[in-house]
Amino acid sequence: MPVSINDIFIGDIFGFVFALPFALFIAFWLSAVKKRGAVVFGAFLGAFLAFVGILAWANTLSGANGGATFFGSLFFCSAAALVGGIITDLLVARITSRDYRRSITHE
Repeated sequence: MPVSINDIFIGDIFGFVFALPFALFIAFWLSAVKKRGAVVFGAFLGAFLAFVGILAWANTLSGANGGATFFGSLFFCSAAALVGGIITDLLVARITSRDYRRSITHE
């Protein structure tokens, strides 16, 4: 897919860039595992997949413009980043579940 620098691409990239600080901070803050870097990476991956999806989809629409693409990218990349962070958080917690078990002492 050739990428042309037009108003749709500019709106999508700015929506992605503006969504990243908020979404990565919220994913880090909501993380319940010790490896928070993995959760932030999962959030970034989710936002990037949303960016690519919007870019591929918006270029096929005839009435799409840069402003609509910007706001769509801003909201969709934020939501996808949070979903990616939560899914990564659950996967890391499942893989390292022994770190989160309470030791029960019998008296």
